[in-house]
Amino acid sequence: MRSRTLLAVIASVLVIATILYYIYLKGTTTSAKPIALGVEFNAHATPFFMVLDGNLLGKNNINVTNLLLFRTGMELAAAVARGDVTAGQACLGPIIMMIDKGISVKIIGKVHDGGFALVVNPGRVKEVRDLNGRAVYTPGPGTQAYFLALKIQDEYNISFSEIKTMQPQEILAGLLSGSIDAAILPKPFPEVAESKGLKILLESSEVWPNMPGSYLFATKDYLEKNPDVARKIIALVKNSVNDVKKEPVQAAKTLAKWLGISEDAALKAIQTIQWSTDIDIQQIQDYIDFMYSKGVIKERYNASSLTTSI
Repeated sequence: MRSRTLLAVIASVLVIATILYYIYLKGTTTSAKPIALGVEFNAHATPFFMVLDGNLLGKNNINVTNLLLFRTGMELAAAVARGDVTAGQACLGPIIMMIDKGISVKIIGKVHDGGFALVVNPGRVKEVRDLNGRAVYTPGPGTQAYFLALKIQDEYNISFSEIKTMQPQEILAGLLSGSIDAAILPKPFPEVAESKGLKILLESSEVWPNMPGSYLFATKDYLEKNPDVARKIIALVKNSVNDVKKEPVQAAKTLAKWLGISEDAALKAIQTIQWSTDIDIQQIQDYIDFMYSKGVIKERYNASSLTTSI
């Protein structure tokens, strides 16, 4: 019962936040060139949430006609394919998957590295080797969590019986009910789970020190027509990332409000994410090579061709 209630609360917060900010942002300004933004509904988007709370988009004459929040990067990618989103923030995996499916987007900025963790039921899983032959849950193929699961198998010489797919909120509910023993989730779901008695067994930084996190992206068509708007968004998010690093407690208050979680869980999540706006082409290339080696993408793309400076 407790897990179902928590799941319902999280789902309600997601829906309400999306509706409220859609209504609010749609009326901020009408003189600027319109843009439809998409971001993930987790701690990775903390800098974006701070930008939104300060109405910095409207103050900078950025006309957001639509703001959509997504439970996973792959849901966001589908929205870009439909034309519902023209720019936003997503983890590198889903961005590469967009490109691999023929969606014309460019990486224009960076927000963080890492930002994931392996969560387990401590009564059934004591150490990593206990996961051999067990199922692990992630938000699905193409997500960063999925690729982290593949990396854990490689690094610890284990084999999951299955990498199962479920939405993050549903995975959290399953962990709390005891129906799921192990899962890889984006922040802050691991910290929320930990506050309820579950255990964070591995941080992504322990398994994959140079694991890419979230990046800013935009469709090529929008970039060609509106480079000035893209530059403003990059600058706003970059400043906000710096604010998160300087004032993590205040950032945690913002995140807690948006996600409907405790400030303590929000702060722990923020402090374990490696915030950085410096794009490392080799880091992106290594990630592409890893995806290609696992047969997830059709082509070993040149990282330099996927990014652009504007």
